[in-house]
Amino acid sequence: MTTMSQAAAETFRFDRRAWTRLLVLCTAVLFEGMSLSSINVQLADIRRDLALRPDQLQLVAGAFLITYAGLLLVGGKCADQWGGRRLFLAGVAVFGAGSLGAALAQGAVPLIAARAAQGVGAAVTAPAAVSLIVAGFPAGAARNRALGVFSAMGAVGFSLGVICGGLLTQGLGWREAFLLYVPLALLVLVTGARVLEPGGGGSTPRRTMPYLPALLITGGLTAVVYAVGRVGTGSPTQITVVAGAGLAAILVFLAMQRRARPALLPLSLMADRRMAAACVALGGAFAGITGAMFLVATDLQDRQGYSALAAGLVFLPQGIAVGVLSAPAARLANRRPVARLLPAGLAVITVGQLLYTTARQDGYVTHLLPATLLVGAGIAVAYPAAVMLASGAASPQDQGTASGALVTCQQAGGALGVAVVTGIQNTTSGTFWSGPYSLWGCFAFAAVALLGCTALLLARGSGAAATGEGTAALDAGIPQ
Repeated sequence: MTTMSQAAAETFRFDRRAWTRLLVLCTAVLFEGMSLSSINVQLADIRRDLALRPDQLQLVAGAFLITYAGLLLVGGKCADQWGGRRLFLAGVAVFGAGSLGAALAQGAVPLIAARAAQGVGAAVTAPAAVSLIVAGFPAGAARNRALGVFSAMGAVGFSLGVICGGLLTQGLGWREAFLLYVPLALLVLVTGARVLEPGGGGSTPRRTMPYLPALLITGGLTAVVYAVGRVGTGSPTQITVVAGAGLAAILVFLAMQRRARPALLPLSLMADRRMAAACVALGGAFAGITGAMFLVATDLQDRQGYSALAAGLVFLPQGIAVGVLSAPAARLANRRPVARLLPAGLAVITVGQLLYTTARQDGYVTHLLPATLLVGAGIAVAYPAAVMLASGAASPQDQGTASGALVTCQQAGGALGVAVVTGIQNTTSGTFWSGPYSLWGCFAFAAVALLGCTALLLARGSGAAATGEGTAALDAGIPQ
């Protein structure tokens, strides 16, 4: 670095305006992360108040994840074409409107639609925020530090979500837990409109946006998740038709991506064993993690008499473990082969999921606490390893696409996991404590992620033995 550039970097370090802009961006990803976890402690009250069926309840939990997963990739392209500032503010506005709609919802359909709107807002806010950080901070330590702070807000938001969501649900009600995000969104909008500068996109040549592929993948995921959640309670014919339509939409999406230039999701990238291993790892792991949180939180309140706050505190150690161990794990991933660290992290998650299946009414200290700690520690190790593995599979111009694909698989896996455990419960009439059939399904997801990822990494030519290279820009997802 030249003397002039060093001086510029030193001057930038004390640029309060830049760090004020970062605070605005981090506030948005903070409350979006809170929404991912707080819903789990709201569900029991929502079900009682609105008399929801199990398949409707799982869509309340999964609608956010589905739209987030389906629209994240197109959100990144919109940021490139329209500009990060404009898209960021629009995404925050949509998220706030969805939160208000959820608070006012009087039935299953409006509540599910509002949760879907929250996911739409998050899907465009996250890539727009990353583009603004990249545009607003000089390359090097300042940008990496800013991206690191931004990424850490996911873990902070998770921990705050279960506490604030539990406090508000217990003290005031589940509607007030949704209303919390409305003033936060307004604060970000007002402040962001004043301090955020145009940048982070907007210079890309105007092209037709891939709206049809985004609608196909989002609609396909929605149909499959709905059908799976209806197993055991719905008409077999209806379930088959809806699931078939969803799978057909996903296949059409894949066929379009094979011919599209440029593709929303390049299949050549997904065919790389490193990328495939990372996607299998996060998709399977978060299917089990999200499914277990859904089951445990609702059962603790419905059958064990836990308050919403107490149920939320059960999962606090998981968020703390992620927050405390993420930085050391990321440094370790820069020094050790990620092909070893990723299966190791998945193995820890799998053991944690196994402990969930053995929990009993008096088993918090002996089973639930260690389960949440192990799952959190496993996420802290596996997540940066998966990010770095995906980064190694992508060319420089495809880094953003690789990041979006990885987070898409993570969120889609979470939605599918909730649907599958709901279907298992419907079919077996099992409960968490007396017959944890559904929690064995969560364990199976984690085990499949471990075995599938390991098999892909052991395959010849995977090229996955290298250490990570600290690609901070790729690590801008919201790990739970």
